[in-house]
Amino acid sequence: SSGKMGFALAGACAEAGAQVELICGPVHMDPPDRVTVHPVTSATEMCEQALVLCAGADVFIGAAAVADYRPESASAEKIKKADGTPLILTLVENPDIIACVAQSSSRPSMVVGFAAETASLMDHAREKRQRKGLDMIIANDVSDPDTTFGSEQNAVHLITETQEHSLPLASKRVIAEQIVAAVAASLDR
Repeated sequence: SSGKMGFALAGACAEAGAQVELICGPVHMDPPDRVTVHPVTSATEMCEQALVLCAGADVFIGAAAVADYRPESASAEKIKKADGTPLILTLVENPDIIACVAQSSSRPSMVVGFAAETASLMDHAREKRQRKGLDMIIANDVSDPDTTFGSEQNAVHLITETQEHSLPLASKRVIAEQIVAAVAASLDR
């Protein structure tokens, strides 16, 4: 997780009676009650921790907004200006954490991801769910000011192989509770 939605989901899972392991990057929020926190500082660390913890899990929910790319090398010291010479950064792809979990040999029964999109929301989310091998994807229109990162509310669409269901605008806590209820119902089938 990397923010309010992830923390809301972790809290809702704990309230529903689950044992929750929360992998999160640097955040300035108190973790929910009854949740074990695993802090990480990079996408690579997050991926490694996810693969370790998913082995014993029934459900994996990937809610972190991890950058697609990172600098190829990091400098331990300040990079000084060089008389107008341009600075060239080489970027490399970060690991695709949710796809790694979904394709892992110790894959949980249910792998749930998010699709934060700005255009063709449903089409992109459906394609992403299939390509990454997810059981459910939660599509979120981040071009809408009411549902952007950092806002207190959200409105999402739940997409599985056989069903699509919209959750209207509500607090992230309420949305999280509805997502957890849908995940629990899918597990029971």
